[in-house]
Parts: sequence; structure tokens; C-alpha cells
Amino acid sequence: MVRVVVVNFDGGAVTLRCLDALLASHRADLLEIVVVDNASVDGVLWTLREKYPQVRLIVSDTNEGFARGCNLALQDLTGVDHVALINNDAIVQPGWLAPLLAAVEPEGVGAACPKLLLNQWARAVILEAPVVGHLPDGRDVGVAVTSLLVDGQEMLYEARFDERFWADERAHRNDRARRWTKQPTASVWWPAADGAEPCEVEVTLASVGPCTVRVGDGHSGRDVAVTPDGVTVRLLIEDRLRIVNSAGGGLYAGWQGGDRGFLEPDIGQYDEPAEVFSWCGGAVLLKAAYLADVGIFDPTFFLYYEDFDVSWRGRSKGWRHVYEPSSVVLHEHAYSSKEGSAFFSFWVDRNRRLTLVKNAPLGVALRAVGGVGTMFARDLAVHTVAQFRRRRPPSPRWLMHRLRDMAMVLGGLPHAVVERRRISRERTVGHAAIRAWMVTK
Repeated sequence: MVRVVVVNFDGGAVTLRCLDALLASHRADLLEIVVVDNASVDGVLWTLREKYPQVRLIVSDTNEGFARGCNLALQDLTGVDHVALINNDAIVQPGWLAPLLAAVEPEGVGAACPKLLLNQWARAVILEAPVVGHLPDGRDVGVAVTSLLVDGQEMLYEARFDERFWADERAHRNDRARRWTKQPTASVWWPAADGAEPCEVEVTLASVGPCTVRVGDGHSGRDVAVTPDGVTVRLLIEDRLRIVNSAGGGLYAGWQGGDRGFLEPDIGQYDEPAEVFSWCGGAVLLKAAYLADVGIFDPTFFLYYEDFDVSWRGRSKGWRHVYEPSSVVLHEHAYSSKEGSAFFSFWVDRNRRLTLVKNAPLGVALRAVGGVGTMFARDLAVHTVAQFRRRRPPSPRWLMHRLRDMAMVLGGLPHAVVERRRISRERTVGHAAIRAWMVTK
């Protein structure tokens, strides 16, 4: 028996779409679908009760977030062999379940991740550029994208750049309208509507020194000589492709959690099964025995990093996590919380720090706590200077919000310290073995 947990908060038609896909999937007879409703007010509960009698409802009077919402369905797993967590904005594809059941079967494997793709089509330019240059600010770079014309329209500021590019250089004083690659392969992409005609693309590239770059659309490409003066490459891009949301999770430099392949076009680079450090709660199959041993979500996390925390705890007790690409799930990334919003950023930063307090080496944990005050002081200085330039005093409302945020982080420390002691007592895998998983994005 597989219990599928779907947490809903005003999901409406998106949640119903998720349930329809689950009920239509292969071996739906194995599924016990549980919807946890976090005090929705959009009326979807009436539809669920009337049209989905086979779905079990757990109704909360308050919004418990993802972590506590899932926990409501995970407290009693009697008779359940596996648990699948599926976000309400996800759409399982036909045949999604069987590969995950097979992947999680071996002894010691606690979780199996599908290939999680964004639920949108896109077109992309793929760049294969050696990292041969060095900028004055210390960044090692390959090639810079200085212009991206799609059917004559400049898309440099609207297109998405994957994480193999450096962050937006518009924040750098002397390096504005360009994006530098930092890995040998990188991509820039933009949405493509259903039935969209082929598009003509002109991408302008520049480099620190002369180099050869392969430019293509994921299916074919050609070598181009790039110089500091720049060169424009013209492409006709016909095919659409999907964008990777997660190919399993990783431990990245700075002891941060993240998704493998995030925002990369799916061109076959993640088509092989692999062992991964962590799993993504957007779509995953877990053994009930794994949860019984490692524990369920930290109830203080609300949302974000709760899956990485459980993954790390599982790793510390010797469990393994695997990625199975033949299982595919589509996903609307950050549908409810909106990536980049203040709400999103606060919970990611708070829970990342508390995850480190619970699981990381002592020095890393202490720096995570100390960073709270450092970040507050830095933000206060930036805010004060900005207000001074406007000839205004610092905003009391801004200060109250930031103090509240800091209090919410520090308020989670006592629980995190208690958990750290418990995790340390039960640990069978040392910090050195965990550190060995760390890679650089």
C-alpha cells in the first residue's frame, strides 16, 4: 500500500488536476490518497467531498504549512508500506509509480526521486564554453551573453539563466548588461507556447580572451570563435523541450541544499539512475520504515528545507537516496509561495540555518547562528543609507519586520539544539562522510 499525501492550500483547480492525474495513473488501486487541507477558503473542499469520495480528507482549521501539513498524514502509518509526497501543483505522468517502487526496493534505500520537470515548454540556447577567463572581482568565467534577440525582441532580461551562470551581473558596478558562464556547459531559455512557430534567435557572446564556444539548441550545434569584442550567432530553433526542476538533491558548497539540474533544459544529461544526497518533497517515494527510523518533518519549519533536513538525518543514519529518471512528474515550481518573494526568501534562509544547527559540524552550526546578527546589521546599514539618500529617517515599520524575522529564527534555536543532541547520539555516519558529498554548482 502506498499512501499519497497531497497538501492543499487554496489550490482549487490545480489540486483537482493533481488528483485526476493520480487516479488515472497505473496501479491507482495501490494508492491511498490523502489530501491535507490547510484551512482553504476557495471552496475546493466541497468539490473534494462530492466528486472524490475515494480520497481521504484531513482538514486543518489553520494553515499548517507543508511540514506540519504532511505530518498530519504521516503520524500513523500502520499498514502502509510506502509514502509518496506529491505537491498539489504536480502532475504525475503515466507509469510514474512502478519505477520508484523498484528503485526503493533494495535494502538501505529509503527514498526514490523521479525526474521532476517544470510544467511548461521552452526553447533554449545551450553553450559549451571552457572556463578560461578571470574577472577583476575574482570570478572565473567562460563566455558572457550580452544580447539575446528572439524574433527581433531583446530577451536578455526576461529569459531564464540556469545555475551554471553567475548571478545577475547587473548588480556589479562595472559589468551590467551581460551574464557570464561559470561551468563548461550552461543554458539560457524562455517559455514557448503550445503550437508556437520556430523562432529566429540572435545571441551575442563575448569573452575575456579568444576562445571557441559550441552554440546549439540541445539537439545540434556549431563551433564559434568568440573574442572580447563579441560575436553574434544566428540560430533557427524549432524544437521545444522541458526544463528540469529536480533530478534529486545535492549538498552544495557552503553546506546548502539544492536540486540537481535546477533550471537546466532536459536534453538527456539526467537520463541515468544515480544515488543522490537528498530528495525533493515536491515528488518522492519514501519507505514507511525509513520515516519510522529517521522521523517525520520538523514541525517548526512550516515550509522549505524540511525535505533536506529529513534527507540529512537519513544520511546520518546510513540510509541511501536514489534518483530514477524513468519516473516523470511535472511541477509548477513555487506555485503557492512565489519564488523570490520576501515570504519565500525568509523561510528558505531561516530553515537553512536551523538545518545546519541540527545537522552540520559544530563550527558550521555556530557560523549559521552568528550569521543572523551579521545579516541584520548589514541590512540595517543598507536600509539606513538608502533612507538617508531619500532624506528620510530609518523606517520603524521596516525595523519591526526585520526584528520579528530575526526573533523567528532565534526562537527556533532551542528546539534545533535539542534535536542536534539527539541526532548526534543516533548518528552512524560522520561529518566527514557527509562532507564528501559536497559539490560546487
